Amino acid sequence: MLLGDSVTYGVKGTSDRNSGGYRPELWQKFVADALPVKFVGSRTSGPDTLGDKTHEGHPGWTMKEITASIDDWLNTAQPDLILLMIGTNDTRKSSLRTMIENFSTLIDKITACCPYSQLLVASIPPIHPAAKPAIRSLRAMYFNAAIPSIVASKVAQDKKIHFVDMRGLSIQDLTASLSLDLDIGLHPNAQGYHKIANFWHDAVLKVISDRQTNLAFLRPQQ
Repeated sequence: MLLGDSVTYGVKGTSDRNSGGYRPELWQKFVADALPVKFVGSRTSGPDTLGDKTHEGHPGWTMKEITASIDDWLNTAQPDLILLMIGTNDTRKSSLRTMIENFSTLIDKITACCPYSQLLVASIPPIHPAAKPAIRSLRAMYFNAAIPSIVASKVAQDKKIHFVDMRGLSIQDLTASLSLDLDIGLHPNAQGYHKIANFWHDAVLKVISDRQTNLAFLRPQQ
């Protein structure tokens, strides 16, 4: 389950809202790996190059809005892997403290509903300093800095959660780095989505590899 906001949906800017974002390249990478992957969710969108257009990306949604609907989506889809990137829209009005609290609540709800699923939690892309209000850029940066500690606290509670560090994304990976007329300072460009696909792909392969290693370790010796 690819879960999040307009970055998961695949918005690049005012003139490109249906690119699929990172999803087409991630799908193609899984196909090349010969992994039997199926995307799940309540929404479908994206270009013809995307073999599976299903997702749970909701443009404009905040963490609280995702939290309010997540049980229904998870109970219907029953995902093995959940790829969560959320928080960009919260930077508009929410304080950092509120963002952290809402993020923790969402994680708890996901892991309570799907305790055997693997939850991969990513940092969010940077926000252009010229975006309005200007505080959004700082909130995104400080929120990203807090995510590893939040994830570590959940791991200590034996939750199946992993941090996917995407802080390698820069302002140059935003559509707005070309012109704020093309975007409002929030969305990745093609280069940014390419990086996100690589981050997700590598993280999923690691989780799968670690799970196979653990199963082999637990399997009785002949």
